[in-house]
Amino acid sequence: MQHQVLPLSLRMTAFLLSGMSKPFPGLTARLFYRLYCTPPGTKIRSSHLQLRDTAQRHQLTVTRYPFDERPLTITTYRWGSSDKKILLLHGWGGSPFHFKQLIHTLVQQGYEVISYDAPAHGGSDGKRTNLVQWGHVLEQVIAQTGPLYAIIGHSLGGLNAALTLSRKTVTVPRLVMLSCALSAPVFFNEALQLFRIHPVVMPPLRRLIHKRLRDDLETMDLHRYINQIKAEKIFFAYDTTDTLVDEKEVTAFVEQYPAIRTLRITGEGHFRIMRQEPVIRGVIQFLDNNN
Repeated sequence: MQHQVLPLSLRMTAFLLSGMSKPFPGLTARLFYRLYCTPPGTKIRSSHLQLRDTAQRHQLTVTRYPFDERPLTITTYRWGSSDKKILLLHGWGGSPFHFKQLIHTLVQQGYEVISYDAPAHGGSDGKRTNLVQWGHVLEQVIAQTGPLYAIIGHSLGGLNAALTLSRKTVTVPRLVMLSCALSAPVFFNEALQLFRIHPVVMPPLRRLIHKRLRDDLETMDLHRYINQIKAEKIFFAYDTTDTLVDEKEVTAFVEQYPAIRTLRITGEGHFRIMRQEPVIRGVIQFLDNNN
């Protein structure tokens, strides 16, 4: 388990959930599920607003789930114009504008960059969301934006991309994963430990996820899809000091998946990796390389 410290705003919630978890596992599962389907607010800086103002903004209508055809409005952004389209996927609580340096570089290199606010993020609809919904939305965005040259995903955005390319019929020539989470079950187990919630909560939590999302938590795990990601080429950059993604788990995963090209850096952590020069340079080289 990675070393994490809960922010002060969550410590009281963790204390309450921990205390009620063993006597009330079903109620705790419902409260925990609700909490972890509610993304944190995203801080938007003035430089992000400037980047937003340079984008072509559109509203895209998609359905919420494969089993729920109610409309969901997604805010999309485009920079540049090219027949080589790059789709950027931000992480949980993130924003397309966190890719600022990478966006500028991609456009300068002649790519068209597309991104969107995930459900319950930024200018898109919703108050709560989850990985199942993210995959369903991604599949629709790909269908509506046309052929892509590459997808670049950070953190949970990278996991979403890889799972969608593994479990759905969509394909892409190139996939870039930056500080990518590998497993939703591991994420939930570590969160339960971080909150000191009794393990008895996990079975009702799994049942709740299956009932609400009509999917199984265990299937949202990239370890189940070795050599099944439908991308012709894959690039994975990660940091050895990342406190949210386990460097040892990533190393073990990529060793089982020899088609993945990797870049390891040290000292920048989970969020700053997107703006590091060695990473940006590695991404551009990977996208430009035809071998």
